[in-house]
Amino acid sequence: MGFNYAKEKKRFDEDWKRLQKEYEDAGMEPDDIKAMYTYDWNSFLARRTYENHTQPLPDTYLYGDCGDMSSTLLKRFSSLSVTFGVEDFPGRYAWIDTISNADCHAKLVKLSTKDLELLTFIVLEGHEQSELALKWGCSQSAISQRFKKIKKFLK
Repeated sequence: MGFNYAKEKKRFDEDWKRLQKEYEDAGMEPDDIKAMYTYDWNSFLARRTYENHTQPLPDTYLYGDCGDMSSTLLKRFSSLSVTFGVEDFPGRYAWIDTISNADCHAKLVKLSTKDLELLTFIVLEGHEQSELALKWGCSQSAISQRFKKIKKFLK
């Protein structure tokens, strides 16, 4: 949702009317009050600019159909959206078929299932080596060595 200027400006003005009275009652000089107002006004405008030019991507858009909740930025720039899901990859290692480099693809096909699982778990899913070590019941250094071996093979 964008920045509602009228509503926020009204709130800003009400807050400043109250603050100005507090500052005057405290004995502040009018020039100092004016300087504080200018600073707060510039902060207000900066926040307005920021909120009008940034917007979060809703999780529902990333993980499924969200209908009207999708970002207006994504509606405007449809090229930013991704239109594939788990069903587009029939197997756990079907991502190998998306590799366009023929040499890399040929080497990936030669890897064992355990090595492909390691690559999928760490590189594609973004898990830590220590997590995979716990899952496989081995040390993190064993996973690290195996990963280095795979990288060397793929080079």
